[in-house]
Amino acid sequence: MAGPRLASIAEVRAAMTAPGQPFEMDEARIRGVRTRVWKNAPPTLRDVLEISRLHGDKDFLVYGDDRLTFAEHRARAAAFARRLVDRYGIAKGDRVAIAMRNYPEWSVAFFGAAVAGAVVVPLNAWWSAAELEYGLADSGAKVLVADAERAERLAGVLPGLGVACLVARADGAVPAGAEAFEDAAAPPETRPTRPCPT
Repeated sequence: MAGPRLASIAEVRAAMTAPGQPFEMDEARIRGVRTRVWKNAPPTLRDVLEISRLHGDKDFLVYGDDRLTFAEHRARAAAFARRLVDRYGIAKGDRVAIAMRNYPEWSVAFFGAAVAGAVVVPLNAWWSAAELEYGLADSGAKVLVADAERAERLAGVLPGLGVACLVARADGAVPAGAEAFEDAAAPPETRPTRPCPT
């Protein structure tokens, strides 16, 4: 006895992108080129971050025993965005580099920097100190968010680059002149929250 027929990929795509559906397709002119787009897609990463609040206390990121809910992620990203603007003077178009392994802090740094208006510069965590140094200098990054291993790898060259450094998951004290990323993205219960910068 045969089971129910499964829909083909083409049938599912047609159903999901049809008028009135969540992934409805449309056309828009982008830089003079007619481009197929999702009609209902959030227009900015800031909007994606704000929409994520709808999931509240559901798990967003899980790393080993660490869990970060959608609400916590949004609050930390907003706090980090505010710190970038208020303390580091980040303005639209400034570069914020991220050099770390796939910790949950990577996502917080990415969304926070994007919400602050920065251009996010992901640097390959496998790079040597010389490669990371080149990436920082070539990108013109004003701020670097690094995990402890990458921060240690760059310790000898960071002072000469004039790049502010925030260190995530430091084993003990952060290097002189650096700030603990956890402090910059402090959750609401440890630091008063303010809205994302505009």
